[in-house]
Amino acid sequence: MALSIDLNSPDFQHGRDAAIEALRAQGDWARTADGAVVFFNQEDAIEVLRCENFQFAFTKIDQERSPYLAKAIEHELLNMHGDAHERLAQLLKRALRDRVFEDMRSKIERIVDRLVEGLPNEGEIDFCSQFADPLPAQVLGPMFGIPYDRVDGLNEWIKIGGRKTDALQSGVDIELVEDANRNLHTYLRGLLRERQKDLGEDLLSELINAEIDGDRMSEDELVYLCSELAAAGVDTTRVQLPLVLNALMDHPTEMAKLRDDPKLALRTVDEGMRFAPLPWVLPHRATGDFPYKDIAFSAGDIAFVMVPAANRDPSVVADPHTFNITRDRVRHFAFGAGMHGCPGAQLARMEMSIALEAFATRFQELRRVTEPVWEDGHVGRTLKELRLYVRKHG
Repeated sequence: MALSIDLNSPDFQHGRDAAIEALRAQGDWARTADGAVVFFNQEDAIEVLRCENFQFAFTKIDQERSPYLAKAIEHELLNMHGDAHERLAQLLKRALRDRVFEDMRSKIERIVDRLVEGLPNEGEIDFCSQFADPLPAQVLGPMFGIPYDRVDGLNEWIKIGGRKTDALQSGVDIELVEDANRNLHTYLRGLLRERQKDLGEDLLSELINAEIDGDRMSEDELVYLCSELAAAGVDTTRVQLPLVLNALMDHPTEMAKLRDDPKLALRTVDEGMRFAPLPWVLPHRATGDFPYKDIAFSAGDIAFVMVPAANRDPSVVADPHTFNITRDRVRHFAFGAGMHGCPGAQLARMEMSIALEAFATRFQELRRVTEPVWEDGHVGRTLKELRLYVRKHG
């Protein structure tokens, strides 16, 4: 009989990793009450994420709740497949040139410097509200080539609008989420028309210019892609960065390594996302009838990749439950993988590494003063508050 799993079990709220390992000891996969398969190991995660026998699929989407949000999801790169996905992915790759990211790097470094300077020389801060939240919001300016004072409202629309999947599944705040997406898309359409008349060296201009054999993105494609990039490279950073810093607070030896060698910042991001990933499960749908190992899949069956489990697969990762920022880089699935890997991953990694390097070098003392506060229903997954005592050098 197949192993059973309840993805909403309180066991995953408190002692998640122990609960996962208890399941892994009994098998490589389990079934939910409604028949979905949940994979724990990297070999199976890679098979699902190759998107040959499976396709990325949001589950239990009720399109009737909001045809507008359903259309937005349908046109996101994450939910596209086949030739349509390949075409848009290649155009995006053409736009994301090294020069663009190096230019973004210098601008993000200045933003991080300003935010750090605005923190007290000594005292308590909430890292989430005073740094992790405003950082990606300010990155929207150089990303879209607009002054920061014109980003007002955009950040909040992205935060609220990013909940469209949950809203379509549950109906909760559906009008609020739809309104945020409409405002964001309207804003981006106006910005696109403005930028087409005055191209710059920002990412938006590169996307407008991206061309392969005369083929360019349409206005709709640019709007949906920019919205997706903002959510991936900006909103993800807001939530994932505190998880990485919290892991460092739990492991002072690793924090000391980073202080001694700030060039470890990017490795710290990768290890932090492996050790404390934001995503929980990645849903995919079988494209046909086929056997995989000892499972008989039928077209439409759902398969979940459990990200925290795959990230700590002991058959691939040595000492998987050890947080070690100097380990050789290992595969993790916090950005997904394969053709549907996060399109904003490079930007998010860069933002977080610059931020961590600044905190490691600018503060003589950095410690947690209270236990972290988790979002309701997301203990161990999403931080609401991370209070730190900080003291700057000199």
